[in-house]
Amino acid sequence: MSKKANPPPPVPVRGAAALLGLGLAEAALSIYQWKELLTLRGGGTTSCGISEKINCETVWNSAFASGVHERLGMPVAALGLVWGIVAVALSALFLVWRNNGHTVRPAANGLRLTAAAGVAASLVFGLASASSGALCPTCLGTYALTLTFAAVAWKGLPGPVLPQTGEWGRALQWTGGFAAAAYVALLLPGMQTPKASAALEKVATMTSTAAPGSLEAYLTSLSQPEQQAVANALARYKMDKPLPAPSATRRRYGPENAPVKMVEWTDSRCPHCKNLVEVLALMKKRIPEGKLSLEARQFPLDAQCNRSMPPHATDGSGTRCLAAKAQICTEDAPDYWELREKLFAAQATLNAQNVLSIMSSGTVTRPQLEACISSAATEKKLAEDIAFALQHDLHGTPLVVVNGREAQAIPSFLYALIMADGDPDAAAFKVLPAPAQQALQAHDHPH
Repeated sequence: MSKKANPPPPVPVRGAAALLGLGLAEAALSIYQWKELLTLRGGGTTSCGISEKINCETVWNSAFASGVHERLGMPVAALGLVWGIVAVALSALFLVWRNNGHTVRPAANGLRLTAAAGVAASLVFGLASASSGALCPTCLGTYALTLTFAAVAWKGLPGPVLPQTGEWGRALQWTGGFAAAAYVALLLPGMQTPKASAALEKVATMTSTAAPGSLEAYLTSLSQPEQQAVANALARYKMDKPLPAPSATRRRYGPENAPVKMVEWTDSRCPHCKNLVEVLALMKKRIPEGKLSLEARQFPLDAQCNRSMPPHATDGSGTRCLAAKAQICTEDAPDYWELREKLFAAQATLNAQNVLSIMSSGTVTRPQLEACISSAATEKKLAEDIAFALQHDLHGTPLVVVNGREAQAIPSFLYALIMADGDPDAAAFKVLPAPAQQALQAHDHPH
C-alpha cells in the first residue's frame, strides 16, 4: 500500500488577524479625523489645534488638502476611511476563506497591494503636510498605522510577496471592487463636507447684498452643516451682552454710522486669523458701501508684549509682538489695509525681517516704522487693544465683536449678519435650523 501524502500545513491566521485590527484602527482614526474636520468647518475648535506648529487645522486647510477634496469629491480623512474599509474587508475575506478551506492567495495579494498603496499615499500626504509648516498629530497616527500594516502584510502573510502568474486578475478584482464600493458609499457624505474655501466662494459669487430676499437666498444656498453652524453662532450672538468700547477708534474702514460696526482682534501667526483677514478683504469688495464699519485691533499671543498671556506663551523671536506694533504704526497710512493683508498672506514665512520689509513696502518708510515701533505711544495703543479684547473674556484669536457683542468668526455667519444690517432677529434667519444645545452653553474660541 502506498503511503498517503502528508496534508499541507494549515494557513496561519495571526498575520491576517493583526491586519484586521490595524484596518479597524485606521478606519476609526479616519472617522475621528473626519468628525474633527466637520467641527472645524462648523467654526468649532478641534482637539489637535494645539499650537502654531502642532496643528491639524493648518494641514486640513492647506491648498493640497483643498485640491484633493475638490478633485476627488471627499476630504483626505474620507480617503483614509476608504483605505481602512478595504483593509478590513480583505482581512476578513482572508480569514473566511481560510476557515472554509479555500485558497487565500487573492486576499493575501490584495492586502499587500493595499499596503503598498497606503505607504505611497502616506509618503505623498506626509510631504504635503510638511510643506504646510505644521505638524498634524492625527496624521502621524495614520502614517504609523499604515506603515505597521505594510510591515505585517510583508512578513506576516503566507506565500510569495508578489502575485504570481495568473494571480493578478483576482487580486485586482477583489481589491478594486472593495475600493470602488467604499468610495461610492462615501462619495455623497464626502461631497457634503464643507471645503476650506466653501463659505468664501459663496461670498465671492453673491452679486448684491442689497437685493430683496438676498439674505434668505444666501442662507438656503449653504450646506446643512453650514446652516447649522450659522444657527449656532446666531444663538450665541443673541445671548451675548453688548458692551461699549473702552477706547476711541483709531482707524476705521467704512462710515462711522454703518449699521454693522465690527471690531476684530488678530495675531499675525494664528491660522484662523489669516482666514478671517482674507474673508474680510473679500467681503469689503462684495458688500454695498455704507453697510460695514471695520476696526482692526491687535492681540499678539506672546507674553513678551501681552501680559495676559502665561509666561511660557512665547517663541522667543518676538515676531508676533513686532507684527502687532507694525500694524499699529501703519494705521494712518493710506495703504494700511493692503499692507495688513500682505502681512497675513506671508504668514507661513513670517519673521522679524519679513515683518519690517512688508510693512515698510508702502507709504511708511523703514526708518519711520522702526521709530514708531519702539515708541511709548505704540506700547500704549497695544495695551489699549489688549484691554479692550479682555473685556470680552477672550481666550484666543481671532476675536470678532459686532455692535458690541461677541460674534463667532465664521465667514458665512459674519456675512449673513452684515447682510441683515446687524439685526439678529431678521426674518430671513427663520430658514435656519434650530440651534444645537451646545450652542447655548459657554463660548469658546479657536486658537
